[in-house]
Amino acid sequence: MFNNFIFDLDGTIINSSKEVMICFEKAFAQANYPIDKSRLTHNIIGPPLPEIVKLIAPEIDKNTLDTVVKNFHQIYDYEENDISEIYAGMYELLFSLKEQGKRVFMATYKPDFPTQRIVRQFKLDMFDEIYTIDKFGENITKTQMINMLIDKYGLNREETVMIGDAPSDVICAKEAGVIGIGALWGYGEDKSQLILKSSYVAKTINDLSFLLGISVVIN
Repeated sequence: MFNNFIFDLDGTIINSSKEVMICFEKAFAQANYPIDKSRLTHNIIGPPLPEIVKLIAPEIDKNTLDTVVKNFHQIYDYEENDISEIYAGMYELLFSLKEQGKRVFMATYKPDFPTQRIVRQFKLDMFDEIYTIDKFGENITKTQMINMLIDKYGLNREETVMIGDAPSDVICAKEAGVIGIGALWGYGEDKSQLILKSSYVAKTINDLSFLLGISVVIN
């Protein structure tokens, strides 16, 4: 019986890939740094922002990287016309978990400001708490986020799951001693490592609902 649920955001709850790619293209352009636009794919989304910049531009120097990161924040954090989409059925699943008295959390490498903007945009007010990479000023890992949530709320590790679309999500779950469920609908075409590292995998949100023992009909 699972009672505590920790969700990744990008690629798990929302599909922000189109919005993020547009913002990265603008951020590099403002820095006058030419890029190979074929690298702007959803496969790069997931790691902290500086790591994504390096995936797009492997040869970038530190000063330019910092400029691109700053540009990206200025563009993305305050975007009023975000074209991101919530995955069909995810809102209903989250709402059902909360309605059934479960603990629901978010752990994301996205900074706090844009995360809160997205929470407002999609009316995701069912989370008991949201942990972002910069929640406490200095960057924290998802393993730390999970452990902090467990300590703060006195959660039973055997009743706690981390749901994410990246191998790092389920690896961090294992490091924290909780179940890791791989969301196969998320980013990236090669799911082999996610499948290998996960305790369970869900191909669809309907599958995830079944795994979590939640009675919710998702069309």
